[in-house]
Amino acid sequence: MDTVGISIKIDKRLYEEFTRMLNELGLDKNEIIAKMIEEILLRKQRTRTSKIRGIVKSKLSLKDLEQAYLVS
Repeated sequence: MDTVGISIKIDKRLYEEFTRMLNELGLDKNEIIAKMIEEILLRKQRTRTSKIRGIVKSKLSLKDLEQAYLVS
């Protein structure tokens, strides 16, 4: 998998609290942020799929529609 770097600006207190929590749990900051982004994208996809399902009566299940959407 190819990776890219990102840079964000957040409140210092939020950053320190987030970093402290990750250190306590022994988690990797990059991995957690990537998983958070993936979850946001999956939620967005599910919302789109649900809207499509409301417009078009499909023979596919919601899971099949989500999979088809991921491929396209």
